[in-house]
Amino acid sequence: MRMGRALLVAPLLALALFIIVIPLTPTEYLIAVTPVYAGTPGFKVKEAYTDKAAYYIGESVTLYVVLAWENLGQNYTLDIDLYETVNDTKVQDLGTLTVPGTTYEATDETELTFDSLTGLTAEPGSTEYEIRVVDTGSGLLVASAKLTITVAEESITLSVAWEDANDDRVIEPNEQVTFTVFITWAFVNASRSYNLFVDDAGEHLIDAVSITAGGGTAQRTWVTAWPSAGARTLRFMLKDARGDVVAERSLSLTVGQAAQPAQPSKASILDLIKANIYLIIIVLACVGAAVVVAKYR
Repeated sequence: MRMGRALLVAPLLALALFIIVIPLTPTEYLIAVTPVYAGTPGFKVKEAYTDKAAYYIGESVTLYVVLAWENLGQNYTLDIDLYETVNDTKVQDLGTLTVPGTTYEATDETELTFDSLTGLTAEPGSTEYEIRVVDTGSGLLVASAKLTITVAEESITLSVAWEDANDDRVIEPNEQVTFTVFITWAFVNASRSYNLFVDDAGEHLIDAVSITAGGGTAQRTWVTAWPSAGARTLRFMLKDARGDVVAERSLSLTVGQAAQPAQPSKASILDLIKANIYLIIIVLACVGAAVVVAKYR
């Protein structure tokens, strides 16, 4: 019995000694290799943003997407789309991307640029969209990110500054006054031509103004003088070709208004008494004291 056990144990001990003493290679002794499992393949949209904070109506959009991946063991073909989240509707097919992954160490990221996108700025307001990345092999959504595109309404404004000839801020009759009109615009979707008018007891053309698409500024000057003193109300207007007012600014001022010197006024008896009340009390007290002293002498 003991001999049988020895015969059984001896080969096992020899095998254990052989494994410990003799160096092993992975190809020769698979039993000595501990398997190492790679991480799960994955994708992520790290960033999704537009090139502008807001757009004018009809302006094209440039979209940037930073896509990252890790632990890829094979090549993946991805379909990238843009969806409107409110209606869950695909509005742009942004194309496909092949991501190489020859080993489980394939980890990287890339920034994708999608420019000249149209149809996203038809109306003013803010709309939420979602970038969706789909693996074409499995049809599964592997990454997504939301962003907002804002479309602003057109804005054209006027502001006016004036300066009189001697720069004392008092407009005298026949004194030349220079008005500077500043035109500022933003989110205009096309270049246009307007006319700048001033209404000063009658409408006068100052000059033409060209406005470019997007935003910008311009300025025009108007010089005048008034022969007589009085109140004046000016209305500066920017008009389109049909004569419609697209922006305006009104300004009120007075010609011949100067600081008037204070006129002396006649003081009444009551005013004199109020102004000298303490002196009167002292005098009456002295008179009273003198009367008392004279009476008891």
